[in-house]
Amino acid sequence: MGIDSQERRRLIQAYLDQRLGDEEFERLQGHLEENPEARAEFVDLARLDAALRDAGAVAAVPEVVAFPSIASKAPLRWLAVAALIAGLLLPTWLLLRDENRSGEGSGPTLAATRGVAVITAEAEAVWGATDGRIPGAGVALEPGVLVLEEGLAQIDFFGGASISLSGPAEIEVVDRNTAILHRGRLKADVPPAARGFEVRAGDVVLEDLGTSFGLSVGDNKKADLIVFDGEVRATGTDGKPLLVHGGDAVRLENGEATRESADGLGAFPDITDVIAGSGSREEVRYAAWKEASLDRRRDPRLVAYYDFEALTAATRRLRNQALHGEGSELDGGIVGASVAQGRWGQKTALDFRAEGDRVRFNIPGEFEEVTLYAWVRIDALDRQLNSLFLTDYFDPGEIHWQVSREGMMHFAASPMGVVDIPKHNRRFFSEPVWDPGMSGRWIHLATTASRRTGEVVHYRNGLPLAISGGTQMDKGLPVMRIGEADLGNWTEPIWPERSIRTLNGRIDEFALYSVALCAEDIMTIYEEGRP
Repeated sequence: MGIDSQERRRLIQAYLDQRLGDEEFERLQGHLEENPEARAEFVDLARLDAALRDAGAVAAVPEVVAFPSIASKAPLRWLAVAALIAGLLLPTWLLLRDENRSGEGSGPTLAATRGVAVITAEAEAVWGATDGRIPGAGVALEPGVLVLEEGLAQIDFFGGASISLSGPAEIEVVDRNTAILHRGRLKADVPPAARGFEVRAGDVVLEDLGTSFGLSVGDNKKADLIVFDGEVRATGTDGKPLLVHGGDAVRLENGEATRESADGLGAFPDITDVIAGSGSREEVRYAAWKEASLDRRRDPRLVAYYDFEALTAATRRLRNQALHGEGSELDGGIVGASVAQGRWGQKTALDFRAEGDRVRFNIPGEFEEVTLYAWVRIDALDRQLNSLFLTDYFDPGEIHWQVSREGMMHFAASPMGVVDIPKHNRRFFSEPVWDPGMSGRWIHLATTASRRTGEVVHYRNGLPLAISGGTQMDKGLPVMRIGEADLGNWTEPIWPERSIRTLNGRIDEFALYSVALCAEDIMTIYEEGRP
């Protein structure tokens, strides 16, 4: 007897809840082996299940592919199906999504991240941009170079090793068990399970045999190694290994390792230093943002500003903090969304997850220019389009601001309403701003639009993004309107088949300006608010 789509969904959900009987388990296992569509649906549901279970976590290490966790005391059959799913579904997960999606959500697609390590803590860390991205705590790192200009950072490799890095430093993450220190100082802690972790310095390979060690590389490429405990194997270009034991030190130069005194090598960063410093840094950053927030609300160009501060479970009104304009008339009504932790431990946010979660606004007026910005933590992009800020319908002049399943910001303006949307509406898509490796990380998103210049600019973390596509971009923008609108959802959808656009994530600051802010202003807002 075959399994229809309704029965398949029931079986998958029962598996995720660990309440599947033996006979049903066998049916599901066979169905997944034979049916690619079933395997794809399992991946989507497993992602959602993992996101919902992790929703309350303060700091979760992101996974490249999230599968349902199996209790340690579960029967072996649960492990068997987990192995089956991993083997069968990983290629499906890595494939690009359908290229033939139509409507507002069409565009380039993304594969899953290739993360090999994660930044787990920072203390006064200032990172240099790499490939247009600035890393931060909670970010899954793909292979590549990281530049820490100042401060401390802790990086956990997926193979089990941890390093503490002191800026200025430049390190290259090679894979889950290998790094190259080009300059700077680090301390590595390698538990027995991660034995074999390698750090390269110049032409010398350091293989950790289950220990902790410090490594310093100067601008002249000369390096010093000290082993605090355990044993490190140093192998130069001659291929002859030198074993370095706890308390010993060596100089690494010209592809050779030679013993030296440990005196005068200085201090190396420790994980406890990073953790201790991260708390004080958070307090400083939060205080700096609060001061900047108080100044920002006095800006006469600000139409509405919401700082999401001091929310409680009983709070049903999101207060407009802009000191000019309509005041409390622009307060938002909180519907469903729950209070959660924001960018810092002391700050509150709203968590959007269920289909009804939203904040309702009614913002009157007409605008020749607008700037929208929000601090957002995206946990997953479950919908073809995921709401940031959507007007109820799409009447003439109304705007939509959202993120596609592929991770692109969309800004759209409607000069003629819903009549023949592809022919008339102005739509501007950014290059991708999000991928699965950024799940749970706070990012600053902003968009400016000017009827005077006809220009729309998208920003992520203060940096302008390229426009990757759109429709009618060569035509003028209409006078822009908002009226009744939702933050994090869509109340009056145009197309029933694409009606659900709930954001899966959190927002802890949102603003609307009546001007198109310049790039310098956007960067200032980001710098003042970055966690």
